Amino acid sequence: MKAMNRWLLYILCGFIFTSCGDFLEEKSQDLIIPKTVKDYSEFLFGEGYIRDNIKMHEYLDIMTDDVEEKAESYPMMAMDIRSDGYGYYCWQPNPEYRFTGVLNADNAWEVYYNKILIANNIINLIDKADGSEADKKDLKGEAYFLRAYAYFMLVNLYGEPYEKATADRALGIPLNFDNNVQERFFVRESVARSYKQIEDDLKESIRLLEETNYTKKVFRVSRAAAYLLASRVYLYMKDYKNTIEYADKVLGVNANLYDISVMGEEDVVISPSNPEIIWTYGNYDISYLSQANRGCFPVSNVFYNSFDDDDLRKTCYFKEEWNEVSVNKSKANSGMYGFAFRTAEAYLNRAEANAELGNTQLALDDLKHLRQYRFKKEVPLTATKETIVDLVRAERRFELCYEQHRWFDLRRWDRPRIEHTYTLDIMTGQKEKFVLEKDDEAYTLPLPVEVSEFDYGLENIKRPERKGVQVN
Repeated sequence: MKAMNRWLLYILCGFIFTSCGDFLEEKSQDLIIPKTVKDYSEFLFGEGYIRDNIKMHEYLDIMTDDVEEKAESYPMMAMDIRSDGYGYYCWQPNPEYRFTGVLNADNAWEVYYNKILIANNIINLIDKADGSEADKKDLKGEAYFLRAYAYFMLVNLYGEPYEKATADRALGIPLNFDNNVQERFFVRESVARSYKQIEDDLKESIRLLEETNYTKKVFRVSRAAAYLLASRVYLYMKDYKNTIEYADKVLGVNANLYDISVMGEEDVVISPSNPEIIWTYGNYDISYLSQANRGCFPVSNVFYNSFDDDDLRKTCYFKEEWNEVSVNKSKANSGMYGFAFRTAEAYLNRAEANAELGNTQLALDDLKHLRQYRFKKEVPLTATKETIVDLVRAERRFELCYEQHRWFDLRRWDRPRIEHTYTLDIMTGQKEKFVLEKDDEAYTLPLPVEVSEFDYGLENIKRPERKGVQVN
């Protein structure tokens, strides 16, 4: 696979011929040769983790039913960036192209395979480093987690949705275990094979992190983070027994929930004061969803108004300003707290698994416990075996909104029909309606243009042509 080799070559050259800090310097000014576990640890944290300065797949939420278009009434000096997200918002065959036809490159493929190569270096080379065996095991546990997470994101972006009956023939992603560049072709594995690798990596990560059981800050991967990712992966695979088992393990380490009723005006959910954060990473400052001067695909009014009046999330998760509702969940400007793994997800994963298994009361117990920390006062909550699944799904949407879950949840549930309206011309108000049909092939992204152009041998997803219908 030529494109993969090209990316690996760029990444490897960055590893060998550029400095990641003085801690990796040798006598040669060009060659980096890590020697100790500390060297490798700093290298993994600096290059293998998703950093706060990395922006990717910002388009995830604008493909969902949680947003709408805002194409008028912009404040002075506003930037209309709707064209940047047009291809994703309107589910076009090649979504990277702006409305103007200019490429708005999707970098997620490159970034995640970069992280995989870094993880491979740790996994394959750490045993030869100077340092304690416990430190080696712990770092290797982090590396296995990061590789599993990268593969998980890749298969849910570019692989077909997981369905047990078809997973062994559905298109997944290429797998790479090398820590250097070799002249060989890669192929797209099946979805089943892709998930098997994720599962194997997570099991090994958990085994190693349990052995060391180090106490860590939320910026480094811990066994609780590995448990939560395992719970998420098994939920996607509809393996509800394991979903519950690993959710239990998460909550055995940290069962805290943030009482948002005590949040101050300047507090946000994903911040140092939140005791439910297990691992925080990346960058939350998404231009499409940010405040009015750049929020071209802000929060859907229909979704916003569906929150109960006593639900504190309506005022804590959002900000109303300039006649627009924007997302207000993270310390986007802190440079530290971005997206996060939270205990709230463990409760929701367990509730969904129990709901699917018909354990209605157990699912309700988790929802009621979560809502104690989210509502002004107790709101009665009842369900039957026929309605509990929908109730859990709705609660998941409210709690995890705009944290890059919704698109993946829609894919793994029933892939519903969604309508979006796009304004072609702000001056004339000319609009068109675009429809993502139920079970549409566009629930899967195509390979990034740069990857498909360099490696034409990789099979690609064929998304349908999609034209808008004029709206009066």
